[in-house]
Amino acid sequence: MQAIEAIGTIDAHGHLSLDQPLQVSHSGKVRVIVLLSDNEGTTSNGNGVDQTESSQQLPSLPPFLQFVEEISAQVPKEEWEKLPSDLSKNVDHYLYGSPKDEE
Repeated sequence: MQAIEAIGTIDAHGHLSLDQPLQVSHSGKVRVIVLLSDNEGTTSNGNGVDQTESSQQLPSLPPFLQFVEEISAQVPKEEWEKLPSDLSKNVDHYLYGSPKDEE
């Protein structure tokens, strides 16, 4: 399976149109996953679909990092505080029981 990222617009009827044609070597059915922006500048069309007023703006973070940031924001501060201060250095210890690196 191959993934292609593209930018498009959803109209008032919920139809998706891509800003540029996809560069693919064959035609056929595809699976589409739509990521809707939670940023300001979006309006709902009444069907629960957000429409970005300035569809030409790209997110400031790469899509994966933006996804990680969104998930991280859902974790309460108290839970973040429970993480060990040396987690990045001793991740193997906390995951697999390896000896701690005490340096």
